[in-house]
Amino acid sequence: MKPSRREFLWTMGAAGTSVALWRTHDAVWGVPEPVVRGFKPGIQQTLSSTCLICPARCGIRGRMMDGDLVSISGNPLHPMSRGGLCPRGVAGVQLLYHPDRLTSPLIREGARGEGSWREASTEEALELIVQRLQGLRTAGRPETVALTAGYCAGSMQDVWRQFLAAYGSPNYIADDYDDRTDTVMELMHGIPRRPGFDLDRADLVLSFGAPLFESWWSPLQAFVAFANPDAEDGERPRFIQVDTRFSRTAARAQEWVGIRPGTHAVLALGIAYVMIRDELYNAKFVADHVSGFEDFVDAQGRQWEGYRSLVMRNYRTEEVSVRTGVSVEKITSLARLLAHSDRPVTVLGSDVTHTPNGLLAGLAVHSLNVLTGSLNRPGGVLFGKDPPLEPLASPVMDAIATTGLAHTPTGVTRPPFGTATEALSFAEGVVAANETPIEALILYYSNPLASSARPEVWKEALEKIPFVVSFSPFMDQTARFADVILPDLLPFERWQDAPAPASYPYAVWGLSQPLVEPPATVMHTGDAVLAIAQALGGTVAESLPHDSFKSVLEARARGLFAAGRGLGFGDDFERRNYRQMEERGWWLPAHAEFKPFWQELVERGGWTDLFYDDTDPGGLAGTASGRVDLMPSRLFDLLIAEGGRRALYVDVAGSAEGDTEELSLRLLPYKLSTLASGTLALERWLAEVPGLFPHVVWLPWVEVHPETAKRLGLDEGNMVWVISQQRRYRAQVKIFPGTAPQNVCAPYGLPHPDGELANPLQLLNDTADPLTGLRSWSSTFIRLERI
Repeated sequence: MKPSRREFLWTMGAAGTSVALWRTHDAVWGVPEPVVRGFKPGIQQTLSSTCLICPARCGIRGRMMDGDLVSISGNPLHPMSRGGLCPRGVAGVQLLYHPDRLTSPLIREGARGEGSWREASTEEALELIVQRLQGLRTAGRPETVALTAGYCAGSMQDVWRQFLAAYGSPNYIADDYDDRTDTVMELMHGIPRRPGFDLDRADLVLSFGAPLFESWWSPLQAFVAFANPDAEDGERPRFIQVDTRFSRTAARAQEWVGIRPGTHAVLALGIAYVMIRDELYNAKFVADHVSGFEDFVDAQGRQWEGYRSLVMRNYRTEEVSVRTGVSVEKITSLARLLAHSDRPVTVLGSDVTHTPNGLLAGLAVHSLNVLTGSLNRPGGVLFGKDPPLEPLASPVMDAIATTGLAHTPTGVTRPPFGTATEALSFAEGVVAANETPIEALILYYSNPLASSARPEVWKEALEKIPFVVSFSPFMDQTARFADVILPDLLPFERWQDAPAPASYPYAVWGLSQPLVEPPATVMHTGDAVLAIAQALGGTVAESLPHDSFKSVLEARARGLFAAGRGLGFGDDFERRNYRQMEERGWWLPAHAEFKPFWQELVERGGWTDLFYDDTDPGGLAGTASGRVDLMPSRLFDLLIAEGGRRALYVDVAGSAEGDTEELSLRLLPYKLSTLASGTLALERWLAEVPGLFPHVVWLPWVEVHPETAKRLGLDEGNMVWVISQQRRYRAQVKIFPGTAPQNVCAPYGLPHPDGELANPLQLLNDTADPLTGLRSWSSTFIRLERI
C-alpha cells in the first residue's frame, strides 16, 4: 500500500523548493580581517569569549574599537563551532547596545504590573533582598523561597543550587529546554544523560524530527559536520531528515521524508521490521550487548514477548506505510541504507518526545541505534563526560537549612519518569494553595508570562507571591510584575563559563569574559548571589566564600589544570595531536603552573578534551547487567501495573483525529534558530532572516498548504485568527507546499512589532505524556478565521 496522491504531491511539491533554498546562509564562517593600506583605525583589540545567547555556547571573538564592540565573529579554536557563528551570535552587537536595556536597579512604587518604578542603587536593592530573605530564614521558613531559572548550565547553575541548599530551599524550578532524551538513555543504558552524537565521523545521519540546523542543542555542531566550507564532499555524512514539514533542516538534507505527525516511532519500528525480517541488523552486537531482544520469562515465571516479536507482529511494512504516509519502497530503502552504512547514527529529536506517548516513542526511535550497533563507537551515539572542574565546596547545613530542604518542592508534580513542566506545575501549585506556599520568588532568565503555555496561571501566581525579584537585564513581561529588578550584566560584559551541550560528545568548557567595560550601576548576578550570601552570614556565607564570580571560575579551572588531560582551545593540528597522544595513553602538560594555564584559557576561549575511550564498557551501559536493555524493567513493570493500557513498542503513536468538525486543522508549533532563544525583539536584524522564507519578515506567520488555503478562501499575506479551544492569536498567512494539507505549522518566538505576543504554545491543549509530563506539541486542532 502507498501514501495517498495528495501526500505524494505534498512531498514532491515541497522538495521542489529545495533547489532555491539550499544556498541560504544559517551560519557565518570567520575569515581573516582585510588589511586596508592607508587606513588608520583607533585602538583595536580582539578578545575570545563564548556566546551565551542560546544553549549551543559557541566560541566567539569580539572586535573592539576604542573600547566599543563593533563586530562579533566565530572563534576558529573552539572545537565544536570551529569559527562558525549563527545569526543570533552575529546580531549580539544589537543586544549589547539595545536602548531598552536596564542600566540601574529598579524598585516598584505602584501596583504590580502598572509600570511605576524608581531607580535605586545596587546597595539599596541588595539590602532590600537581604532583609526579606533574612526575615524568612530567621522565622524558620526558608522553604518559602523559590528560584525559577532559565537555561544556565555551568557554574552559574551550581552557585544558585549551592545558595538554595545552604539557605534551606528545595525550590529550584527549571524553566528551560526539556526533551526527556536523558530519560530514554537512563532507561535503556542506565546512563542518565542526554545522548551525544558523533556527527563528524558518521557516514549516515538519520534524523527523526531533530531541527539540526535550526533550534537543536547546537546547530553549529551540525553545520561543522555537514556544511563546513573546508570539508571535502566525500568527508560529509549523508543526511536524511524525517519531518512533518519541509523545514530549513529538511532543505539542507540530501533527502527529506515527509511524515504524519506523531508517527515518527511507527516509521522507526517499520524500519526495524525490515532489518529484522531481512537479517540486516547487527546480530553480533545485539547478542553480545543487548537484553530484551528475544522473548523472556520474568521473575514470576510469566512469558513475555521481546522486542523482535513485538516488532514483527505489529509493524508490517504495508501497515506502517498506511499509518505514516511513507511508501513501502522508502521504508525498505531506509532500512537497507542503515544496514549497509559503516557508521550510521539515528538522531532522536524533540518532535518525537513531545507527543502523547513521547517516552515510548523515544525508546522506539533510539532502538535503531541498538540494531545497528551505533553505540559507544566512532560516528555513533556517545555519552560524553563533563569537564573535570574543581567542585564547589559542599554546602554547610545548619538546622534551618536541613528542616527547609526536607519539604517537597512547591507544586512540582512527579510523573514516573520526569518532572513534568516544572515551571507551570510550580505556578499551578502556588495558585491552588489556600495560603501561598511561596513568599519570595527569584526570576533568573525566566519569563513565563511570555513563554508559558498558560500565562494566565503564572499571572495569578505572581499576584499571590508577596515578594518577587527579577535579574532580567530588560523589562520583559514577567519582570514588569517584580518588586525589585536587579539587572544582570549582558553576555558580552560578564565572566561566565559555558560548557558545550550534551549533544556534543566531547568535554568542552567555554569561557566568557567581558569584551567591554560594563556600566558601573549594573551588577553581575553571580556577584549579587555571592554578596547576598555574605550578607546573610552564618552557614550560607560559609558555603559561598568567594569574593567574585570570576574567582569562582578560577577556582573551578584548577580542576582542569590538575586533570592530566585535555588542552586549552587550539587549532586543528593541536586538537589532533593531543587526541592522538591520549589515544596512545600519554599526555604532556602545556604549563607547569596554574597562572599561565588560566591566562591561556582566557586568551583562547576555553578548555577541551577530544579523547573518547570507546573501549570503556561504561560508555555503553551502566545497567546492572552491563547490557543495553530494550525492555527496561522499571518501565516494563510500571506498564504492567497500569493494567496493559499501554505497551512497549506497541503504543508509540499520537492522536490522529481533529477535536471537532470545526477544529479540523492540526497545529504544529516549531522553533526556529533565529527565534528560539526569545531574543528576537532585542536583535532586530533577526526579524529579517527568521526562517525558510526570505520575504516573510517582521510579522508572525502560519504556514498553510495551497489546497487548504484555497478551500478556506485565504490568500498570501492575509491576517487571520489562529483559534483553538484554549486561546487565539493573530498571524499572517504564508502559503507553503511544505506543510501537509491537514496541518498548520506555526513558528514559536516571533511577536508583533508592537510587542503583542503570538505564541502557538499557548493554544495547546492539556494532552501530555503521562510518563514524563511533557506536553504534546502535535495534539491540538485549530481553525483559521480571516480578519
